[in-house]
Amino acid sequence: MILRPSRPLAILMTTAALVAVGAPALADEEETGLTYTVGDLRIGLSFEAGLGFFTVPNAQNGAGSFSANGTRAGGRSWSEGFVMPGADLSYGLGAGNVYGGLKVIGMATRGAGDAALESATSDRPESLGIEELKLGWKSGSSFSSLGEDAIDLSVGRQAFTVGDGFLILEGTANGGRRGAQVIGPRGAFDRTAILRLNTEPVRADIFHLESVTDQNFMHGDDAPKTQLYGGNIEWFGSSEKDAGRFEYEKRAWYVGATVLHLYDADRNLAPERDGMNVYAIRTGGAIFSQFSEALKDFALFSEYAIERNDDSGSRLRANAWYIEPQYTFSTLPWQPSIAYRYAHFSGDSNTGDDTSKSWDPLFTGGGPRGFATWDQGEIFAQYVGENSNLNTHMVHLRVRPTDDLAIGAVYYRHRYDEPAQAGVSSSKLMNELDLYTEWETPVPGLGVAVVLGAARAGSGREEELAATAGTSPADRTTYLGALMLSYSF
Repeated sequence: MILRPSRPLAILMTTAALVAVGAPALADEEETGLTYTVGDLRIGLSFEAGLGFFTVPNAQNGAGSFSANGTRAGGRSWSEGFVMPGADLSYGLGAGNVYGGLKVIGMATRGAGDAALESATSDRPESLGIEELKLGWKSGSSFSSLGEDAIDLSVGRQAFTVGDGFLILEGTANGGRRGAQVIGPRGAFDRTAILRLNTEPVRADIFHLESVTDQNFMHGDDAPKTQLYGGNIEWFGSSEKDAGRFEYEKRAWYVGATVLHLYDADRNLAPERDGMNVYAIRTGGAIFSQFSEALKDFALFSEYAIERNDDSGSRLRANAWYIEPQYTFSTLPWQPSIAYRYAHFSGDSNTGDDTSKSWDPLFTGGGPRGFATWDQGEIFAQYVGENSNLNTHMVHLRVRPTDDLAIGAVYYRHRYDEPAQAGVSSSKLMNELDLYTEWETPVPGLGVAVVLGAARAGSGREEELAATAGTSPADRTTYLGALMLSYSF
Protein backbone atom coordinates (compact mmCIF):
# COMPACT_ATOMS: atom_id res chain seq x y z
CA MET A 1 0.00 0.00 0.00
CA ILE A 2 1.55 3.32 -1.07
CA LEU A 3 0.96 6.56 0.76
CA ARG A 4 0.00 9.09 -1.91
CA PRO A 5 -0.14 12.57 -0.38
CA SER A 6 -2.33 15.31 -1.77
CA ARG A 7 -0.77 18.36 -3.40
CA PRO A 8 -0.23 20.36 -0.13
CA LEU A 9 1.43 17.40 1.57
CA ALA A 10 3.47 16.61 -1.51
CA ILE A 11 4.77 20.19 -1.56
CA LEU A 12 5.66 19.96 2.14
CA MET A 13 7.51 16.66 1.68
CA THR A 14 9.44 18.00 -1.32
CA THR A 15 10.39 21.20 0.49
CA ALA A 16 11.58 19.27 3.53
CA ALA A 17 13.69 16.98 1.35
CA LEU A 18 15.29 19.96 -0.42
CA VAL A 19 16.06 21.58 2.94
CA ALA A 20 17.69 18.37 4.13
CA VAL A 21 19.82 18.07 0.99
CA GLY A 22 20.64 21.74 0.62
CA ALA A 23 21.11 22.69 4.27
CA PRO A 24 24.96 22.66 4.40
CA ALA A 25 25.07 25.63 1.98
CA LEU A 26 23.51 27.83 4.67
CA ALA A 27 26.51 27.72 6.98
CA ASP A 28 28.54 30.92 7.04
CA GLU A 29 31.16 30.64 9.76
CA GLU A 30 30.89 27.46 11.78
CA GLU A 31 29.16 24.24 10.81
CA THR A 32 28.40 21.23 13.01
CA GLY A 33 25.92 18.79 11.46
CA LEU A 34 22.79 20.86 10.81
CA THR A 35 23.64 23.53 13.36
CA TYR A 36 25.17 26.76 12.13
CA THR A 37 26.70 29.61 14.13
CA VAL A 38 27.18 33.19 13.01
CA GLY A 39 28.60 35.25 15.83
CA ASP A 40 26.17 35.00 18.77
CA LEU A 41 23.39 33.58 16.56
CA ARG A 42 22.91 29.82 16.32
CA ILE A 43 20.57 28.33 13.71
CA GLY A 44 19.48 24.68 13.73
CA LEU A 45 17.48 22.67 11.22
CA SER A 46 15.62 19.46 12.01
CA PHE A 47 13.50 16.97 10.17
CA GLU A 48 11.32 14.09 11.38
CA ALA A 49 9.30 11.65 9.31
CA GLY A 50 7.43 8.43 9.87
CA LEU A 51 5.67 5.85 7.72
CA GLY A 52 3.61 2.92 8.91
CA PHE A 53 1.86 0.00 7.23
CA PHE A 54 -0.82 -1.87 9.20
CA THR A 55 -3.15 -4.82 8.74
CA VAL A 56 -5.74 -6.04 11.27
CA PRO A 57 -7.67 -9.20 10.31
CA ASN A 58 -10.78 -10.05 12.37
CA ALA A 59 -11.16 -6.49 13.61
CA GLN A 60 -12.92 -6.19 16.98
CA ASN A 61 -12.64 -9.95 17.48
CA GLY A 62 -14.85 -10.62 14.46
CA ALA A 63 -17.48 -7.93 15.07
CA GLY A 64 -15.80 -5.80 12.42
CA SER A 65 -14.97 -2.12 12.06
CA PHE A 66 -17.57 0.38 10.84
CA SER A 67 -16.89 3.34 8.56
CA ALA A 68 -18.63 6.69 8.96
CA ASN A 69 -21.19 5.67 6.32
CA GLY A 70 -22.08 2.52 8.27
CA THR A 71 -20.18 0.08 6.04
CA ARG A 72 -18.75 -2.83 8.00
CA ALA A 73 -15.26 -4.21 7.29
CA GLY A 74 -14.23 -7.54 8.79
CA GLY A 75 -10.59 -6.44 8.70
CA ARG A 76 -8.64 -3.38 7.66
CA SER A 77 -5.32 -2.58 5.99
CA TRP A 78 -3.98 0.95 5.75
CA SER A 79 -0.90 3.17 5.81
CA GLU A 80 -0.03 6.34 7.72
CA GLY A 81 2.70 8.91 7.29
CA PHE A 82 3.94 12.27 8.44
CA VAL A 83 6.72 14.76 7.81
CA MET A 84 7.79 17.45 10.25
CA PRO A 85 10.53 19.89 9.25
CA GLY A 86 11.65 22.38 11.86
CA ALA A 87 14.00 25.22 12.63
CA ASP A 88 15.28 26.70 15.86
CA LEU A 89 17.55 29.58 16.72
CA SER A 90 19.19 31.07 19.78
CA TYR A 91 20.95 34.34 20.36
CA GLY A 92 23.44 34.98 23.11
CA LEU A 93 22.81 37.93 25.37
CA GLY A 94 24.86 39.39 28.18
CA ALA A 95 22.62 37.40 30.53
CA GLY A 96 21.66 34.05 29.04
CA ASN A 97 20.20 33.25 25.62
CA VAL A 98 16.90 33.86 23.90
CA TYR A 99 15.64 31.07 21.67
CA GLY A 100 12.75 30.14 19.43
CA GLY A 101 11.47 27.13 17.55
CA LEU A 102 9.09 26.32 14.70
CA LYS A 103 7.89 22.93 13.46
CA VAL A 104 5.37 22.34 10.68
CA ILE A 105 3.70 18.96 10.31
CA GLY A 106 1.83 17.19 7.54
CA MET A 107 -0.03 13.93 8.28
CA ALA A 108 -2.12 11.53 6.22
CA THR A 109 -3.84 8.15 6.29
CA ARG A 110 -4.45 6.04 3.19
CA GLY A 111 -6.14 2.72 2.56
CA ALA A 112 -9.08 1.42 4.59
CA GLY A 113 -8.30 3.35 7.78
CA ASP A 114 -7.82 2.25 11.40
CA ALA A 115 -9.52 -0.81 12.91
CA ALA A 116 -11.48 0.75 15.78
CA LEU A 117 -15.13 -0.27 16.14
CA GLU A 118 -16.00 3.08 14.57
CA SER A 119 -13.03 3.79 12.33
CA ALA A 120 -11.94 7.43 12.62
CA THR A 121 -9.67 7.44 9.55
CA SER A 122 -11.60 5.39 6.96
CA ASP A 123 -12.13 8.51 4.81
CA ARG A 124 -8.39 8.92 4.06
CA PRO A 125 -7.86 12.07 6.17
CA GLU A 126 -4.90 14.41 5.99
CA SER A 127 -3.86 17.65 7.67
CA LEU A 128 -1.20 20.32 7.54
CA GLY A 129 -0.44 22.70 10.38
CA ILE A 130 1.93 24.12 12.98
CA GLU A 131 3.08 21.64 15.60
CA GLU A 132 5.45 23.91 17.50
CA LEU A 133 5.93 27.66 17.74
CA LYS A 134 7.73 28.78 20.88
CA LEU A 135 9.90 31.53 22.31
CA GLY A 136 12.05 31.27 25.42
CA TRP A 137 14.99 32.35 27.53
CA LYS A 138 17.70 30.22 29.16
CA SER A 139 19.91 31.54 31.91
CA GLY A 140 23.19 30.25 30.45
CA SER A 141 25.94 30.87 33.01
CA SER A 142 24.08 33.75 34.69
CA PHE A 143 23.54 31.58 37.78
CA SER A 144 26.70 29.50 37.60
CA SER A 145 26.26 28.05 41.08
CA LEU A 146 23.03 26.38 39.90
CA GLY A 147 24.51 25.02 36.68
CA GLU A 148 24.41 25.94 33.00
CA ASP A 149 20.90 26.88 31.82
CA ALA A 150 19.48 26.23 35.27
CA ILE A 151 16.50 28.46 34.48
CA ASP A 152 14.46 27.96 31.31
CA LEU A 153 11.34 30.03 30.66
CA SER A 154 9.30 29.45 27.49
CA VAL A 155 5.90 30.30 26.02
CA GLY A 156 3.93 29.29 22.93
CA ARG A 157 2.94 25.94 21.42
CA GLN A 158 5.31 23.16 22.46
CA ALA A 159 5.67 19.63 23.79
CA PHE A 160 5.73 19.02 27.54
CA THR A 161 5.93 15.79 29.57
CA VAL A 162 5.74 14.97 33.27
CA GLY A 163 7.55 11.78 34.32
CA ASP A 164 6.84 8.88 31.99
CA GLY A 165 3.60 10.38 30.69
CA PHE A 166 1.19 8.79 33.16
CA LEU A 167 -0.67 12.13 33.39
CA ILE A 168 0.86 14.65 30.97
CA LEU A 169 2.31 13.72 27.58
CA GLU A 170 0.15 14.55 24.55
CA GLY A 171 -1.77 17.81 24.26
CA THR A 172 -2.98 17.12 20.71
CA ALA A 173 -5.22 14.20 19.75
CA ASN A 174 -4.02 12.22 16.75
CA GLY A 175 -6.32 10.48 14.29
CA GLY A 176 -9.69 11.61 13.00
CA ARG A 177 -9.35 14.31 10.35
CA ARG A 178 -5.74 14.88 11.46
CA GLY A 179 -4.81 11.39 10.23
CA ALA A 180 -1.94 9.15 11.39
CA GLN A 181 -3.75 7.78 14.43
CA VAL A 182 -1.37 4.93 15.30
CA ILE A 183 2.07 6.46 14.77
CA GLY A 184 0.63 9.58 16.42
CA PRO A 185 3.34 12.19 15.85
CA ARG A 186 1.47 15.18 17.31
CA GLY A 187 1.59 15.99 21.00
CA ALA A 188 2.21 19.70 21.60
CA PHE A 189 0.20 21.82 24.02
CA ASP A 190 -1.07 25.28 23.14
CA ARG A 191 -0.71 28.62 24.98
CA THR A 192 1.95 27.24 27.26
CA ALA A 193 3.98 29.10 29.85
CA ILE A 194 6.63 26.80 31.32
CA LEU A 195 9.29 27.58 33.90
CA ARG A 196 11.87 24.81 34.21
CA LEU A 197 14.30 24.90 37.14
CA ASN A 198 17.02 22.57 35.88
CA THR A 199 19.03 22.12 39.05
CA GLU A 200 20.48 18.91 40.53
CA PRO A 201 19.72 16.75 42.50
CA VAL A 202 16.31 18.46 42.67
CA ARG A 203 14.59 20.00 39.65
CA ALA A 204 11.10 21.47 39.18
CA ASP A 205 8.55 22.68 36.62
CA ILE A 206 5.81 25.28 36.98
CA PHE A 207 3.49 25.39 33.99
CA HIS A 208 0.31 26.49 32.25
CA LEU A 209 -1.02 24.26 29.44
CA GLU A 210 -3.95 24.19 27.07
CA SER A 211 -5.02 21.30 24.87
CA VAL A 212 -4.84 21.80 21.10
CA THR A 213 -8.52 21.49 20.19
CA ASP A 214 -10.39 22.34 16.99
CA GLN A 215 -13.90 20.87 17.02
CA ASN A 216 -14.80 22.56 13.72
CA PHE A 217 -11.94 20.89 11.87
CA MET A 218 -12.45 17.55 13.67
CA HIS A 219 -16.24 17.61 13.10
CA GLY A 220 -16.90 17.50 16.84
CA ASP A 221 -14.65 14.46 17.49
CA ASP A 222 -11.66 16.29 19.01
CA ALA A 223 -10.60 15.95 22.64
CA PRO A 224 -12.35 18.34 25.05
CA LYS A 225 -10.85 21.81 25.31
CA THR A 226 -8.93 21.93 28.59
CA GLN A 227 -6.83 24.55 30.37
CA LEU A 228 -4.72 23.81 33.43
CA TYR A 229 -1.80 24.92 35.52
CA GLY A 230 0.39 22.90 37.84
CA GLY A 231 3.73 22.16 39.38
CA ASN A 232 6.13 19.21 39.34
CA ILE A 233 9.19 18.52 41.51
CA GLU A 234 11.72 15.68 41.18
CA TRP A 235 14.66 14.38 43.17
CA PHE A 236 16.88 12.43 40.78
CA GLY A 237 20.28 11.14 39.76
CA SER A 238 21.75 11.46 36.27
CA SER A 239 23.00 8.52 34.25
CA GLU A 240 25.31 10.72 32.17
CA LYS A 241 27.09 13.70 33.76
CA ASP A 242 24.33 16.16 34.69
CA ALA A 243 22.11 15.48 31.65
CA GLY A 244 19.25 14.34 33.87
CA ARG A 245 18.57 17.98 34.64
CA PHE A 246 17.20 18.36 31.11
CA GLU A 247 16.20 14.91 29.78
CA TYR A 248 13.93 12.27 31.27
CA GLU A 249 15.87 9.50 29.49
CA LYS A 250 19.08 10.60 31.27
CA ARG A 251 17.64 10.17 34.78
CA ALA A 252 19.03 6.98 36.27
CA TRP A 253 16.43 7.19 39.03
CA TYR A 254 13.89 9.70 40.32
CA VAL A 255 11.22 10.42 42.92
CA GLY A 256 8.62 13.02 42.00
CA ALA A 257 5.36 14.71 42.89
CA THR A 258 2.86 16.65 40.76
CA VAL A 259 -0.13 18.89 41.45
CA LEU A 260 -2.56 19.96 38.68
CA HIS A 261 -5.60 22.22 38.63
CA LEU A 262 -7.85 22.08 35.57
CA TYR A 263 -9.54 25.46 35.81
CA ASP A 264 -11.51 25.39 32.56
CA ALA A 265 -12.80 22.57 30.36
CA ASP A 266 -15.59 21.81 27.90
CA ARG A 267 -18.37 20.79 30.29
CA ASN A 268 -20.41 19.26 27.46
CA LEU A 269 -17.70 16.67 26.74
CA ALA A 270 -15.91 16.36 30.10
CA PRO A 271 -17.91 17.92 32.95
CA GLU A 272 -15.71 16.43 35.68
CA ARG A 273 -12.60 18.13 34.24
CA ASP A 274 -13.89 21.65 34.87
CA GLY A 275 -12.48 22.40 38.33
CA MET A 276 -10.60 19.10 38.75
CA ASN A 277 -7.56 18.81 41.03
CA VAL A 278 -4.98 16.07 40.51
CA TYR A 279 -2.31 14.94 43.00
CA ALA A 280 0.37 12.36 42.15
CA ILE A 281 3.61 10.86 43.47
CA ARG A 282 5.98 8.65 41.46
CA THR A 283 9.25 6.73 41.39
CA GLY A 284 11.35 5.51 38.49
CA GLY A 285 14.60 3.86 37.45
CA ALA A 286 17.29 2.17 39.54
CA ILE A 287 16.24 3.97 42.69
CA PHE A 288 17.86 1.47 45.06
CA SER A 289 21.26 1.57 43.34
CA GLN A 290 22.25 4.57 45.46
CA PHE A 291 22.11 2.32 48.51
CA SER A 292 23.81 -0.75 47.00
CA GLU A 293 25.78 -1.28 43.79
CA ALA A 294 24.39 -4.83 43.70
CA LEU A 295 20.95 -3.38 42.91
CA LYS A 296 22.01 -1.36 39.86
CA ASP A 297 20.16 -3.76 37.53
CA PHE A 298 16.89 -3.50 39.44
CA ALA A 299 14.47 -0.69 38.55
CA LEU A 300 11.14 0.26 40.05
CA PHE A 301 8.60 2.43 38.25
CA SER A 302 5.43 3.41 40.06
CA GLU A 303 2.87 6.17 40.41
CA TYR A 304 -0.18 6.88 42.52
CA ALA A 305 -2.63 9.62 41.55
CA ILE A 306 -6.04 10.86 42.63
CA GLU A 307 -8.54 13.10 40.84
CA ARG A 308 -10.93 15.24 42.87
CA ASN A 309 -13.70 17.68 41.97
CA ASP A 310 -16.24 19.05 44.47
CA ASP A 311 -18.14 21.32 42.09
CA SER A 312 -21.88 20.73 41.89
CA GLY A 313 -22.71 18.54 38.90
CA SER A 314 -19.04 17.62 38.43
CA ARG A 315 -18.23 15.65 41.58
CA LEU A 316 -15.35 13.27 41.03
CA ARG A 317 -13.54 10.76 43.24
CA ALA A 318 -11.18 8.75 41.02
CA ASN A 319 -7.79 7.14 41.45
CA ALA A 320 -5.15 5.32 39.42
CA TRP A 321 -1.86 3.67 40.26
CA TYR A 322 0.69 1.21 39.00
CA ILE A 323 3.77 -0.62 40.19
CA GLU A 324 6.34 -2.01 37.74
CA PRO A 325 9.51 -3.75 38.95
CA GLN A 326 12.12 -4.52 36.30
CA TYR A 327 15.34 -6.51 36.29
CA THR A 328 18.07 -6.57 33.64
CA PHE A 329 20.61 -9.41 33.56
CA SER A 330 23.40 -7.10 32.42
CA THR A 331 26.17 -9.72 32.69
CA LEU A 332 24.42 -12.22 30.39
CA PRO A 333 24.60 -12.25 26.58
CA TRP A 334 21.93 -10.08 24.97
CA GLN A 335 21.22 -8.46 28.37
CA PRO A 336 17.74 -10.00 28.86
CA SER A 337 15.30 -7.97 30.94
CA ILE A 338 11.97 -8.81 32.52
CA ALA A 339 9.28 -6.47 33.84
CA TYR A 340 5.94 -7.05 35.51
CA ARG A 341 3.33 -4.32 35.94
CA TYR A 342 -0.03 -4.11 37.63
CA ALA A 343 -1.97 -0.98 36.67
CA HIS A 344 -5.29 0.16 38.10
CA PHE A 345 -7.56 2.88 36.69
CA SER A 346 -10.78 3.24 38.65
CA GLY A 347 -14.21 2.65 37.19
CA ASP A 348 -17.69 3.62 38.38
CA SER A 349 -20.07 0.97 39.71
CA ASN A 350 -23.00 3.40 39.84
CA THR A 351 -23.11 5.83 36.93
CA GLY A 352 -26.52 7.09 38.02
CA ASP A 353 -25.46 8.87 41.23
CA ASP A 354 -24.04 12.39 41.55
CA THR A 355 -20.38 11.35 41.94
CA SER A 356 -18.20 9.93 39.17
CA LYS A 357 -15.48 7.48 40.16
CA SER A 358 -14.17 6.77 36.66
CA TRP A 359 -10.54 7.76 36.05
CA ASP A 360 -9.94 10.45 33.41
CA PRO A 361 -6.70 9.49 31.56
CA LEU A 362 -6.05 13.18 30.86
CA PHE A 363 -3.13 13.63 28.41
CA THR A 364 -1.33 10.31 28.46
CA GLY A 365 0.07 8.63 25.34
CA GLY A 366 2.75 6.21 24.22
CA GLY A 367 5.38 7.30 26.72
CA PRO A 368 9.14 7.93 26.72
CA ARG A 369 9.97 4.36 27.79
CA GLY A 370 8.96 2.96 24.41
CA PHE A 371 6.81 -0.11 23.76
CA ALA A 372 4.48 -1.07 26.62
CA THR A 373 4.60 2.26 28.43
CA TRP A 374 1.09 3.78 28.37
CA ASP A 375 -0.22 2.42 25.11
CA GLN A 376 -1.20 -0.80 26.89
CA GLY A 377 -1.36 -3.23 24.01
CA GLU A 378 -0.83 -2.51 20.34
CA ILE A 379 -4.39 -3.72 19.69
CA PHE A 380 -6.24 -2.73 22.86
CA ALA A 381 -4.84 0.80 23.21
CA GLN A 382 -5.20 1.72 19.54
CA TYR A 383 -8.56 0.19 18.64
CA VAL A 384 -10.47 -0.87 21.77
CA GLY A 385 -10.14 1.20 24.94
CA GLU A 386 -8.23 3.66 27.07
CA ASN A 387 -6.72 3.78 30.55
CA SER A 388 -10.00 4.08 32.47
CA ASN A 389 -12.19 1.49 34.22
CA LEU A 390 -9.31 -0.89 33.72
CA ASN A 391 -7.08 -3.28 35.67
CA THR A 392 -4.15 -4.73 33.74
CA HIS A 393 -1.46 -7.31 34.42
CA MET A 394 1.53 -6.99 32.08
CA VAL A 395 4.65 -9.13 31.60
CA HIS A 396 7.37 -7.71 29.34
CA LEU A 397 10.45 -9.66 28.16
CA ARG A 398 13.19 -8.06 26.08
CA VAL A 399 16.64 -8.92 24.76
CA ARG A 400 19.28 -6.86 22.95
CA PRO A 401 21.36 -8.99 20.56
CA THR A 402 23.27 -5.81 19.63
CA ASP A 403 23.21 -2.21 20.84
CA ASP A 404 21.10 -1.32 17.79
CA LEU A 405 18.59 -4.17 17.97
CA ALA A 406 15.90 -4.93 20.56
CA ILE A 407 13.47 -7.87 20.48
CA GLY A 408 10.56 -8.07 22.89
CA ALA A 409 7.37 -9.87 23.88
CA VAL A 410 4.58 -8.29 25.93
CA TYR A 411 1.57 -10.06 27.44
CA TYR A 412 -1.46 -8.19 28.80
CA ARG A 413 -4.46 -9.38 30.76
CA HIS A 414 -7.07 -6.60 30.75
CA ARG A 415 -10.08 -6.58 33.08
CA TYR A 416 -12.86 -4.05 33.67
CA ASP A 417 -12.49 -2.48 37.09
CA GLU A 418 -16.27 -2.02 37.30
CA PRO A 419 -18.11 -4.13 34.68
CA ALA A 420 -21.34 -2.24 35.33
CA GLN A 421 -19.83 0.92 33.86
CA ALA A 422 -19.44 -0.91 30.53
CA GLY A 423 -22.94 -2.37 30.87
CA VAL A 424 -21.69 -5.95 31.20
CA SER A 425 -21.73 -8.62 33.91
CA SER A 426 -18.24 -10.11 33.41
CA SER A 427 -14.97 -8.32 34.23
CA LYS A 428 -13.06 -10.26 31.55
CA LEU A 429 -12.08 -7.74 28.86
CA MET A 430 -9.17 -8.94 26.72
CA ASN A 431 -5.92 -10.91 26.63
CA GLU A 432 -3.22 -9.75 24.24
CA LEU A 433 0.25 -10.86 23.15
CA ASP A 434 2.57 -8.58 21.16
CA LEU A 435 5.95 -9.41 19.62
CA TYR A 436 8.14 -6.54 18.45
CA THR A 437 11.54 -5.73 16.99
CA GLU A 438 13.22 -2.32 17.01
CA TRP A 439 16.27 -1.74 14.82
CA GLU A 440 18.41 1.37 14.54
CA THR A 441 19.74 0.83 11.04
CA PRO A 442 23.26 1.72 9.84
CA VAL A 443 21.69 4.71 8.08
CA PRO A 444 21.99 7.57 10.61
CA GLY A 445 18.60 8.56 11.96
CA LEU A 446 16.65 5.70 10.33
CA GLY A 447 14.78 3.29 12.59
CA VAL A 448 12.59 0.29 11.77
CA ALA A 449 10.02 -1.39 14.01
CA VAL A 450 8.00 -4.55 13.32
CA VAL A 451 5.05 -5.64 15.48
CA LEU A 452 2.98 -8.81 15.43
CA GLY A 453 0.03 -9.04 17.80
CA ALA A 454 -2.95 -11.20 18.72
CA ALA A 455 -5.84 -10.38 21.05
CA ARG A 456 -8.73 -12.46 22.31
CA ALA A 457 -11.88 -10.89 23.78
CA GLY A 458 -13.08 -12.00 27.18
CA SER A 459 -16.71 -12.71 27.99
CA GLY A 460 -17.30 -9.14 29.20
CA ARG A 461 -15.96 -7.65 25.96
CA GLU A 462 -18.11 -10.08 23.96
CA GLU A 463 -21.15 -8.80 25.88
CA GLU A 464 -20.18 -5.21 25.13
CA LEU A 465 -19.65 -5.87 21.42
CA ALA A 466 -22.95 -7.72 21.17
CA ALA A 467 -24.67 -4.58 22.47
CA THR A 468 -22.74 -2.07 20.37
CA ALA A 469 -22.14 -4.01 17.12
CA GLY A 470 -25.33 -6.06 16.89
CA THR A 471 -25.29 -9.78 16.29
CA SER A 472 -21.87 -9.96 14.61
CA PRO A 473 -19.61 -12.64 16.14
CA ALA A 474 -17.10 -11.40 18.71
CA ASP A 475 -15.37 -14.64 19.63
CA ARG A 476 -12.53 -14.62 17.10
CA THR A 477 -8.89 -13.67 17.57
CA THR A 478 -7.88 -10.24 16.27
CA TYR A 479 -4.44 -10.18 14.69
CA LEU A 480 -2.11 -7.29 13.95
CA GLY A 481 0.82 -6.85 11.60
CA ALA A 482 2.69 -3.54 11.53
CA LEU A 483 5.83 -2.17 9.88
CA MET A 484 6.92 1.31 10.95
CA LEU A 485 9.82 3.41 9.74
CA SER A 486 11.09 6.61 11.36
CA TYR A 487 13.73 9.09 10.31
CA SER A 488 15.12 12.17 11.99
CA PHE A 489 18.12 14.47 11.93
